Amino acid sequence: MAYLTDADKVHFKTHGYVVIRGVLDQPVIDAALDLLWHNIEADRNDPASWVGQGYRTVSIGNEDAIRRTIYDDPVFAMAEELVGQGSLRREGGTSPHLNFPNPDQEWHEPTGHLDGYHTPTNGVPKGTVSSFTLGATVYLGKVESRGGGFTVWPRTHQIWAEYFRYHDLDSLQGGVAPFDIGKGVEITGDAGDVCLWHNQLSHTAGPNLSRNLRIALIGRLRRKDLDQIKFETPENMWTYWEGLN
Repeated sequence: MAYLTDADKVHFKTHGYVVIRGVLDQPVIDAALDLLWHNIEADRNDPASWVGQGYRTVSIGNEDAIRRTIYDDPVFAMAEELVGQGSLRREGGTSPHLNFPNPDQEWHEPTGHLDGYHTPTNGVPKGTVSSFTLGATVYLGKVESRGGGFTVWPRTHQIWAEYFRYHDLDSLQGGVAPFDIGKGVEITGDAGDVCLWHNQLSHTAGPNLSRNLRIALIGRLRRKDLDQIKFETPENMWTYWEGLN
């Protein structure tokens, strides 16, 4: 059974991401939410306790209720429809990312980045670049415009593919472009929606001016042979994406 349409694949190839609505069943969503709320210092039934707590991750990404949202089908199957059947490791964590609301702050355009590059606060060791193949972001609740949604910069995967043909992978300080990459697109949606995105797509979480806690689970899936090919920069950027060739 195929989950993605030809149009989904064309959108991913062109823009570097694709959003699929209503992917997860409600019991899977509920199990992840129950575990998450059990592990954070906020009252599920008191929205006032959510306000102004910033952005954080929760260290429960290897728990089955969290991990299965991405590493079980249908999300994992969708990922392999893009990268290639049997090509991805069914191992790794699924990190819960909480973007707490702050409705009194002023709106500002966020700045996109690539993952895996050292900054003083992200825990990536200085002098290293952590590689992956495909990102998957799953929403566990409603995300409105300017509600802290996962934000992408369409087509930047093409910009970075060209850039890294002439620059070392570790030459991009902090993963932030030294040139203008345009304006990002915030992904709005509902619980169970999934965004699949290319590892070299600039992205971030936007400011949350809503009154809702934005809950997203983010997984970074890796090819089984990633260690052997991660420094390659083929002329055809889709050489190792069998599902798109």
